[in-house]
Amino acid sequence: MFFRLQYLLAVLALFAVGCGSDDPVSSQEEHFEAEGLVLIDSGNRFFRYFQGQIDAGGGRMDHLQSPIGLTAHWSVKFLDGNGNEIDPPNDPDYTLGWDIADTSIVEVVQDPGDEGKFEFHLRGLKAGETTMRLLLNHDGHADFRTVPLPVHVAP
Repeated sequence: MFFRLQYLLAVLALFAVGCGSDDPVSSQEEHFEAEGLVLIDSGNRFFRYFQGQIDAGGGRMDHLQSPIGLTAHWSVKFLDGNGNEIDPPNDPDYTLGWDIADTSIVEVVQDPGDEGKFEFHLRGLKAGETTMRLLLNHDGHADFRTVPLPVHVAP
């Protein structure tokens, strides 16, 4: 009886190990891992967000700012877990997204042909303050999102 129990436990242990999630044969999708982002205007890295915090050091802004009208063309780079810049994914299943608290104050505009890409303008609609989140969308859900970022619109 004791040997049968040992045999049964050994078989169960092998089965459990063989069915683990580290199976190299099964297809496993890689995800783009972002811990932050940087906004760039004509080569100037004017806004940095990393691991839940806005980093206003080095002359960067602690909020986003728009005139009434369009901002310059901004591009997005992401940050890895060490804070190093990484290019946005070039897979069309990844897109830029946003969520604006008060869309009567500001909106996001993307140039024709840039829809979903990691470039945009803010368009100030009226003077005021709101917040917005920037998102890295993948197959219908956000793989990455910022905390609400302050946005100031001034004439």
